[in-house]
Amino acid sequence: MDRHGKRCSDSDGPPSKRSRGEALREQVSALLRALEASDAAGPVSLLAQLEQLTLDLEPVPFGFRSVDCKVDLKRRLHELLPPLARQAAKHRGEAGGGAAFFGAVRRFVDLLLRNGYAQTSRDRRDVIASGAWLACMEPLQGEAGGEVLAAVHVYLHLADHVSFYEDFVGMHPDFWHPSIFRQVLKHMPKVLDIPQSLEADEWELRCPDIEAAVKSLFCFLLFWTAKEPSDRSGFSFEVPEALPLLHAALDAIEKCDVRFGTEIGAKCRGDPLEEMIRVLGLLTQFAVERLDAHDDGNVCQLAQQQAAAILHLLVRILKLRIPTCGAKPEAITDGPIPVDERQQDSEWIQNLFERLPDEHPIKASLLMEVFQAMVDMPLEEQRYRLECLSPLVPRFIAGFAEELRQKTVPPELADFKVVMNSVLQDDATSFAVELLEEVSFYPCLLDFTTKRAMIHAQCDRVRLTQGSGDPIRIVVPRDNVLDGVCSTLNLQDAQARIDVPLEIEFRAGYSDDTGNELVDEGEDQGGPRRQWLDRACRYFVASDLFMSPAQDASHLELATRLSSREARGIFVPSPEPVCQCVQEDWTEQFELFGCVIGFAVLNKETVPVHLGHNFLRSVFGLKTDTADLLPLLEHVDKTLHTKLTYILSGSYKDLGDTLQDVLEQCHLPKTFVVSESHCQELVRSTPLLEGGDSMEVNEENKEKFVQLLLDRILISGVAKQVQYFQRGLLRVVPHELVQRITGIMSVKEIELMLCGADGIDVDDWEKHTEYENGYTRDSKVVQWFWEAVRAMPQHLRAQLLSFSTGSSQVPSGGFRFLQPELFTIQRVAVTDRFPAAHTCANTLDLPEYTSKEMLERSLRFALEETGDSFGLR
Repeated sequence: MDRHGKRCSDSDGPPSKRSRGEALREQVSALLRALEASDAAGPVSLLAQLEQLTLDLEPVPFGFRSVDCKVDLKRRLHELLPPLARQAAKHRGEAGGGAAFFGAVRRFVDLLLRNGYAQTSRDRRDVIASGAWLACMEPLQGEAGGEVLAAVHVYLHLADHVSFYEDFVGMHPDFWHPSIFRQVLKHMPKVLDIPQSLEADEWELRCPDIEAAVKSLFCFLLFWTAKEPSDRSGFSFEVPEALPLLHAALDAIEKCDVRFGTEIGAKCRGDPLEEMIRVLGLLTQFAVERLDAHDDGNVCQLAQQQAAAILHLLVRILKLRIPTCGAKPEAITDGPIPVDERQQDSEWIQNLFERLPDEHPIKASLLMEVFQAMVDMPLEEQRYRLECLSPLVPRFIAGFAEELRQKTVPPELADFKVVMNSVLQDDATSFAVELLEEVSFYPCLLDFTTKRAMIHAQCDRVRLTQGSGDPIRIVVPRDNVLDGVCSTLNLQDAQARIDVPLEIEFRAGYSDDTGNELVDEGEDQGGPRRQWLDRACRYFVASDLFMSPAQDASHLELATRLSSREARGIFVPSPEPVCQCVQEDWTEQFELFGCVIGFAVLNKETVPVHLGHNFLRSVFGLKTDTADLLPLLEHVDKTLHTKLTYILSGSYKDLGDTLQDVLEQCHLPKTFVVSESHCQELVRSTPLLEGGDSMEVNEENKEKFVQLLLDRILISGVAKQVQYFQRGLLRVVPHELVQRITGIMSVKEIELMLCGADGIDVDDWEKHTEYENGYTRDSKVVQWFWEAVRAMPQHLRAQLLSFSTGSSQVPSGGFRFLQPELFTIQRVAVTDRFPAAHTCANTLDLPEYTSKEMLERSLRFALEETGDSFGLR
């Protein structure tokens, strides 16, 4: 009969099954009566009944019984647990029948759990409250074996349903007693042993075991640490006690997730990681508190060792490819739970690392493994992991400082560079700013895209901190965009800074009925400003204050071959005497141009003009050595560069020419003077040194002549122009931002940031390319080269073009107008050199690499690491 007075039977089953169910209930009732009269019955009598009941329950699990019978049977069986626990405790330690009865109780409780008679959290809490589960823990006193592992499984099975997630008050104190849990914890790693022959379906069944084991550790720690100190009698815990379990769990996950991660459910895959994160967070808190609390040398040293062990685990976890970002569809409670529960706090590693001395670093090999795993991860995963690891980065890269100072990225940092640039060029905020401060000492680690993103992010911050006053409003006609601008910007005040936004309004060019001139409709949201910057820049370089040296060299012999200069539009300031003659307010005009470029930089705009590298270097404060002047001249004036190179080489002697003959043929002065001219009507000779007009150039002093000439053309001759241009730039752009630009960018990258990169048609480029020294269009290396170029983003294509020809701009009309010669790829019969360039002849020296990968690596290195040079020998 059930509790309502109705007969309970296994419905729809044959008579034999119905009678079996009734027999079980009668057995339970008889055993319960015997337990209630236990003083009269000995353990032998109870033992026989309990073993028979266990034997009869074994064949049919809970789920296979009829609905109207199994619940009643379960309840009756649970009523047995408290008296069984009392009898087991009474006969514990006895020999003979007492020991046998104790073992029978253990087997009975194990059967209830395995056959499903304690499925719900309430059922399992009842099992714990009865105390009968303690009999299952008895094997833990012995050596490892099958019964020991079974005891651990029983404990984890119960622990998984009395955790604080569901019901904190259900966490029974006896269950979490340190003496018991330590015994279980000691054997937990053995439960997590993974066989080599494991398959995906078995791994999916093992994941909950790992989750339960780590979760039980967290619940144990939380149960005791949540209590008041006065209530923690008998509780103590050391970090090393947890390490074997955590290492075993992490070893299993590392080993199997790589193989089966994508073949199992997302929740099953991620839940063990969530529990690991929770435990390590709690252990991190313990370690930090202990490090901050102890000054004793020995105690502090022990705490440091424990903190280092936790730090090692935190870093290892970041190597896992388990997703931690995005939406998680499954949850352990109602409603969605964000996947970032699988993420450690980004400050945990920092809190530990900053408290550890240098003798407890994370090995570089482990960090290299983490970064290697991160390369193929989604961007959000890379960002999270890099933020966690950012405190370790300075010491990590410091180990390769010598190579980095040589502008060489060692292979050990290759994956780190890929990950860092992937993250920083997409997100230049928060932790990325601090990370950049450390990495910026080694610009070779940063791609141009990353550098530009960092500068643009700093520009955004500058604009956000600009004054709250009214913006500067410039109203100008479109055909005279600089009309009255000097006055509007208050350039008369040498100390005035421009720290408010800029707004542009264009006059419409016609008036209303009252005669007032109208302005274009619409608010300046960036479009008018971009138009103004474009027109202002074009106005300056079209004026007599600037010149394109080769374009203006109409008096030179090779002037007819210089149409490429017109296409490239490389401009430098006219010599100071010219500026003084052509415009009275020339200093103010250079200062205004500096303001215009400053507005472009601060507002992340590009300008349509290319300024000479020598001028940009001086304006932005980049150091220029004497040895740099001749290569810089090649960027400004290839013709003059070719002539001076020819003079220095002395190869004219082979033709029977003298130095004076060559100087005359090249239209160069024969004495130490320079002719500074902008047009035929305005020519002025300036001595390069005192008495230079009477000092003849000869073989002994020609090098000095060339150096003085270069200095006059590129440095001293434009010093005042640089001074006023720089003053205007610094009115708009804070000095700290200019320093940041020069700290991480080469002059080529500054030009690329200012001017942008026009679209490059690779098909057109390939069509108008010539090949020399054994290469043909069908050569394997040539095919690999064009495949690599097609795979490049636009900014790298522009860098390649600049590397090979001296300009990042494609001539108007396409590559067939490239001057003085078509782009040429020349074979170099070696494999251990990097590509080199001869920008005078638009020629790229391409070694005969043995694989496409080697070609791509070498080409990328040549583009990104050579700075202002034109190749690596």
